[in-house]
Amino acid sequence: MRYLIGLILLLSLPVMAQEAFVLAGKSVSPGSRQSFTVEVAGTAVPITVLHGSQPGAVLTLTAGVHGDEFPSIFALQRLRAQLDPEQLSGTLVLVHLANLSGFHGRRIALNPVDEKNLNREFPGDPAGTATEQLAHFFTTEIISVTDYLIDLHSGSAYQTLLPHVYSPVLYDAGLDARTLAFARSTGVPHIVLYDERPNDPDNAISYPNAAQTRGKPALTLEVGHLGERDESYIEQIVAACLNTMRHLGLLSEPELTPAGEERLYQRLESVASPETGIFHPRASVGDSVQVGTLLGVVTDYFGEPLLELRSPARGTLLMLHDTPPVSAGETSATIAVME
Repeated sequence: MRYLIGLILLLSLPVMAQEAFVLAGKSVSPGSRQSFTVEVAGTAVPITVLHGSQPGAVLTLTAGVHGDEFPSIFALQRLRAQLDPEQLSGTLVLVHLANLSGFHGRRIALNPVDEKNLNREFPGDPAGTATEQLAHFFTTEIISVTDYLIDLHSGSAYQTLLPHVYSPVLYDAGLDARTLAFARSTGVPHIVLYDERPNDPDNAISYPNAAQTRGKPALTLEVGHLGERDESYIEQIVAACLNTMRHLGLLSEPELTPAGEERLYQRLESVASPETGIFHPRASVGDSVQVGTLLGVVTDYFGEPLLELRSPARGTLLMLHDTPPVSAGETSATIAVME
């Protein structure tokens, strides 16, 4: 009898059913996928929502904040095609192209409508320029419903870089620990602990920092460079995103072991040319450098040497402007420093 009563009580408990997910006015049923565009400031934002059949975290992956950085755009298309929302716990939001005008305008970082960099305009302004309105949309409609966020980037058409991930530091012990665990879950071994953004939600500046200052772990993943869409870059991004989904429980598979030895960098050192001319690299991204290591030479337009650029610190050459033009004051190389 006691068993029968217990069974009746158990069956009478409410079942925790997954509810529909609402984003930008679109309602997505549990266990389904929906792709749509949202009109913002005269442009379209293409989005896919894969709403799992079971409750869980909301992860947003965003490509194309800079329209000239291509691998992540193809990586998100691949994730859209290969993931089954019926097998997900939680919700995956794919923003396929955040800066469509910049993409079609073939602009490096900027939106040609107002010549602004979307990743410098957060939290945005609903009455501002086109880019400011886009930033406001992402703040109010995307970040507001997101638990975790990854902003997917590559090096621009003039830049080579070593694949790495930025793990923001706001000096909030709990948030910083969750963010670093999130960064580690990508499997990307080179992690930069980044504390160079304001700890102010009303002056967040960048997309990830707008999420971070609202208490939501957010990363910047950098894979690929030189305006290329190499298959290996696409595969690396897909793998990193799937790893984070395992970490957050969207996928039931166990987390994978990171691909290489982890390196945590405490700061970045920029190396700028004091002269305008032609830059000739003498090192490659991924190189371990010491104080004084030759990074490159700047010549005049006749090929005569003007100066040498040398490393100011011991660390790893993380980014390099790998095309000839260089202007006075422009950063030609970035060193990631471990200590």
